[in-house]
Amino acid sequence: MPQLINKKKIYFYLLILLLLSSTFNFNIISKFKKLNLINDINIAGIGEKEKNILQKNLSIFINKNIFLINREEFLKILKANSFLESYSIVKIFPSKILVNVKKTKLVGMAILDGEKFYIGKNGKLIEVSSVEKEYNLPQVFGNFKVHEFLNLQEILNSNGFNIQKIKNYYYFKSNRWDIKNNDDVILKLPSKNIQHALRNYQSLLRSSKSIDGKLIDLRIKNKIILTDEKK
Repeated sequence: MPQLINKKKIYFYLLILLLLSSTFNFNIISKFKKLNLINDINIAGIGEKEKNILQKNLSIFINKNIFLINREEFLKILKANSFLESYSIVKIFPSKILVNVKKTKLVGMAILDGEKFYIGKNGKLIEVSSVEKEYNLPQVFGNFKVHEFLNLQEILNSNGFNIQKIKNYYYFKSNRWDIKNNDDVILKLPSKNIQHALRNYQSLLRSSKSIDGKLIDLRIKNKIILTDEKK
C-alpha cells in the first residue's frame, strides 16, 4: 500500500513538472515569435511598377519573425512572377529582407485568347500589364510553344541573322516558320534542316549584290525560290 501511494506521488509530481515546463516553453516560444519581426522588404533591380507587384505579393511576410519565415514559400512567390529571370534573398538582421532581382529579357510579343503577352528569354509568357513600360517587339503569330520560338531565334542568331531587324514571326501547324523583316521581305523556312537552308541562303547573299523578291522560299531542299508576290 505505501508503494502505491509513493507511485501516485511520483506521477503527480511528474505531471506538475510537465505542466510547468510546457507553460515555460510556450512562454519562451511566444516571446521569441514577437522578436525580430520583419518590418521592411526591400526589392532592388527592377522598375517601380514591378517592384510594387512584388512588394504586394511578399507583404504576407511583414510582421513575421525573420528566423521563422519559410524560405521555400518565399521563393515560390518570387517564381510565380514570370517577368523575373533570377533573384536572391538576403536577411538583414534584426528585421529587414533584401531581395535582389533581375528582369528577364523580352524577345517578342503575342496575342493569345485576346490578351497581349510579352515573351521572355526565361521561357515564360508575361502579361503586358505587369511590366514597367510597353516595348516595341516583333509579333509572333500562330499556336506556337515558347521554347520552339526561342529555339528558332537561337538558330537564326547562330547563322548570322540580325533578329533585331525581324518584324513578325508566323508559326504554322506543319511545324515550320515564316519570318518577315522590316523591309516586308518574307523568308519561308522549312520544317526540317533549317540550319542547312539558312546556310544556303547566306551563301546566296554573299555571292549576290542584291536579291530581288519580296518572298524567299527555302522550303525545298537545296533550292531557293524568289518571287515578288506574297503568298
